Amino acid sequence: MKIMLVRHGETYWNASGKIQGRSDIELSPTGIEQAKILAEFCPFEKVDAVYSSDLKRAKMTAEILAEKFGLSVQLVPELREVSFGDWEGNNFDNLQKTEPENVEKFFKRPDELKIPNGETFAELQARAMVGLKKIIAAHANDENSQIIIGAHGAINRAILCAILDIPLRKIWAISQFNTAVNILRVDDGAFTVDLVNSTAHLERAQFVSRQSWS
Repeated sequence: MKIMLVRHGETYWNASGKIQGRSDIELSPTGIEQAKILAEFCPFEKVDAVYSSDLKRAKMTAEILAEKFGLSVQLVPELREVSFGDWEGNNFDNLQKTEPENVEKFFKRPDELKIPNGETFAELQARAMVGLKKIIAAHANDENSQIIIGAHGAINRAILCAILDIPLRKIWAISQFNTAVNILRVDDGAFTVDLVNSTAHLERAQFVSRQSWS
């Protein structure tokens, strides 16, 4: 089984530097274009199912990918982004002035941080793996399934940390750009990571665009 785990495209809050979390923000025009480019240059030629977080930005990204393959998107609430609680809608420059210790812990020891009225990264990782295993179980009878999952930056990092046995304190050592592609293989319940944080589709589109002017 192969799983393409995708981060959503750019949102309006991504562009302005606001912290999103559970806030249900839509894709910006740039984010929609990024998702369309990924659909055009999708590394999977065949897809059997498309799943997504139920937040708009991931769902919109997944829907653009699903349309290419004539599929609908199945929503998995466990794949929602981490809840940033009281931080949502704010930015780190402002938080640095009001909660400098928590901001420092967020970047240096995220495994020890409890965001005010939010989630811990351990809680995030636990529910992320529940959602991922639920999807895998649904395709247990077809070991050649190829699946797309639309999700979020922190939840993708948490999944990769779990699979690679990386401690959560190192979660920010893994990059996840907008529409980043991660490819996982599952063989008899064992995971292999084939690709992390690839934005080759965006680079390829730029190359194609440059070529069209020649």
